[in-house]
Amino acid sequence: MANTGLIVMAFAIIAIPVYGQETDASPRDSSSADRPISTAPAVNTESTAPSTNRAESSLFYFLLMSGKTQADFRPLTGKGKADAYLKGLFSPFHFLTAAGSAGITQWEDVPPSWGQGAEGFGRRFANYFAKQTVQRTLRLGGEELLHDDNRYFGSGEHGFGKRILYAVKMSVLARKDDGSMRISISQIGSTAGAAFISRLWQPKTNNSPGDGATSFAISMATNAGLNVLREFLPDVSKHVFRHNETRQ
Repeated sequence: MANTGLIVMAFAIIAIPVYGQETDASPRDSSSADRPISTAPAVNTESTAPSTNRAESSLFYFLLMSGKTQADFRPLTGKGKADAYLKGLFSPFHFLTAAGSAGITQWEDVPPSWGQGAEGFGRRFANYFAKQTVQRTLRLGGEELLHDDNRYFGSGEHGFGKRILYAVKMSVLARKDDGSMRISISQIGSTAGAAFISRLWQPKTNNSPGDGATSFAISMATNAGLNVLREFLPDVSKHVFRHNETRQ
């Protein structure tokens, strides 16, 4: 589990220097001030991933990203949250991360009582898949109850330090329907809930309250690392997916 967080952080650290360099903003059209302000409703406000590229859209869904900056925030309805939950739950990335975590712990032989071979891998895969599912389900319930929105919106800031600080801060914050931010009880609570509920199917060597607390701490640290990835990932995907589209 700890190594999973380290892998996420390592990927973010590698990606940031390559694609996280700031570029000058496009100059504004001086005539825009004379144009009437449109009162038309925002298009596609139910979407949690506005990209037209299916692979990029699926990636954003899995990472709870909007693909936009915080200035573009629009609240989701209950249906929008449920749709995002279902798509993320059955996303191939859900299976891949569970398989990756299972492979790491299989190599480390943790927990030893689960053994090796196909049976050991199957138990570890089921463990991580179930834990992710529990966390997503608890988070959805908390979001509905508290009107939290845990999608990640980019900072829109310029400057490496500012973007890192924003990403880490957003690992414990959620937006309300009006766009204001508060402590994300739904995110923190679901992470804690999944960490302790998953002790129920762990062997005796890994099912103590201390093990649950350690799992919670690692998950929160991993989420902060994922937020760093979320902050800079649009810079990466812009180059990767748009480049592929121009070649087709």
